[in-house]
Amino acid sequence: MGTKMSLADFDKYSRENRKRIADIYREIEEIQFQFNDLYARQVEERRRLVAAHAPLLQENADDLPEELQRALDDQQRVEREALEEEMAALRAETAEKRQKADDLVREAQRRVANLRKQNPILDQQEEELKARRASMENQIQELDDEINRLGIASFFKKRRLRSEREQLVDNLDEIESGIRAVRERWQEEKKALQASQTDLQTQWQALSVEVAQLQARLDYLVANTDDEVRKRAAQNWLNDLEELPDVQGPWQERLRPVVELGRNKQQYEAGLTSVAEILGLLKGIGEGMDRFLRSLYTLYEEQRRYRLPALTVNLPDSVTSFHGMWPEFQSEVKDEKYLGTHPLEFNRRVSNIVQEHINEEDIQQMFDDMGAALSQAAKAWG
Repeated sequence: MGTKMSLADFDKYSRENRKRIADIYREIEEIQFQFNDLYARQVEERRRLVAAHAPLLQENADDLPEELQRALDDQQRVEREALEEEMAALRAETAEKRQKADDLVREAQRRVANLRKQNPILDQQEEELKARRASMENQIQELDDEINRLGIASFFKKRRLRSEREQLVDNLDEIESGIRAVRERWQEEKKALQASQTDLQTQWQALSVEVAQLQARLDYLVANTDDEVRKRAAQNWLNDLEELPDVQGPWQERLRPVVELGRNKQQYEAGLTSVAEILGLLKGIGEGMDRFLRSLYTLYEEQRRYRLPALTVNLPDSVTSFHGMWPEFQSEVKDEKYLGTHPLEFNRRVSNIVQEHINEEDIQQMFDDMGAALSQAAKAWG
């Protein structure tokens, strides 16, 4: 049948539900803060225990319970294979970078040789232009001498000679420009070479540092393969430990907290994932409600400002049913202190609510039905 309410009541109803969503969001954020804090503490505590126990596994390998010895032997085989693969990768990467560094050196040498090859060509061009310049200067001087020897009666010949002289001067200017162009090109080539050499040298130095670091790492692993295998085996076996081995005595007491902290870590990781997902969902619903409230408020203000006939909104049951679950949701996440230390319980409660009420289909249906109800009500104004 639906629920009928005035436009004013619908505005109030929508704002109240938006506030509930915001309140739930803040409460879950508080739980997230606790999750993050406790997760970081437990990760650090487990890291500290692993760091303390790993050397004991290496130093007392022969005195370990038989089950621990077998487990470590199996882990060492895994680590040795992984270490061999790492060293092979280091050798390949070192060779590749060394080859690149050698290629840079050869490229630098090639560019220098190229410039030297260019030098005689440019020198020859400059010398040819200089010779032509000298020849033209001599011709100009000869014309000057001849013009000075001619008297007033030789007016037309003087004019012809001056015309020839002007042409030679123009040609001389072109030669001077050519000489300057050759010299400028040589300077540009030198500058370009210097810049490229600097760039190549920078690249070569960076590669040389990388090669040195890779080689040092490789040399260390080759020289300390057995020790590194034992160290990694102890460290990684403890890191991956999920079940308490069937051992008695001191090692049972040492390993129990490592296992328990590992389980807690997994629980908090699940809780953090669940928190992030529900916060993202609530944020999306809240933003959708904000957009809807702006449209609703605009319509409500028009009704008030222009004293239009009061609208009646008929809300479908899907809308009231959807928003009716917010009080229940809030009650489920209200106890922040308890849930902050019980991530699996938080995950269970939130998962149930999401599956039953806040799936994507229900969210979309709620917004579609609210929008349709508002549009239908507005038709009363014609």
